[in-house]
Amino acid sequence: MKRTLTRSAYAGARGFTFLELILVLLIISVALALVGPTIGSRLKSGDLRRTAVQLRAAMELMRVRAVQQGQEGVLVVAPRTNSYWREPGSAEIEVPAESGVLSARGPFVREEGQVEFRFYPDGTNSGGEVRIEKRQGGALTAYVLFLDPLLGSATIWREE
Repeated sequence: MKRTLTRSAYAGARGFTFLELILVLLIISVALALVGPTIGSRLKSGDLRRTAVQLRAAMELMRVRAVQQGQEGVLVVAPRTNSYWREPGSAEIEVPAESGVLSARGPFVREEGQVEFRFYPDGTNSGGEVRIEKRQGGALTAYVLFLDPLLGSATIWREE
């Protein structure tokens, strides 16, 4: 009677040693320690863009409401208080200084320096621009929202 030796499927397979697993975890933790601060600073600098996008969304909403309701709507930007609101009937939205500083130009300026942007029932607007800027270190980053009076659209440009 002949005996044959059979090998199991797992006999030649080798797993990772504990030392190899610890080494991989060490490499990952060093990489995260190097990259982590960069990710955090990017998230903070994203506040400026987020502010521009939120303000643009408010402008687009004003345009849609003016068309749907057949009534003129007004968005007021107040650079002195770094805030904006809709008229009629909206709470004032204050923009924190770390999220950008507002400045505005348009055809309708109130005595307090507030700028009105009017949205008409035919889908057009009064035109103008809002600038949101922030200085980080020595660099100035700014987003400009431009209201096209004929098209009624609001576009965002980034300036550096």
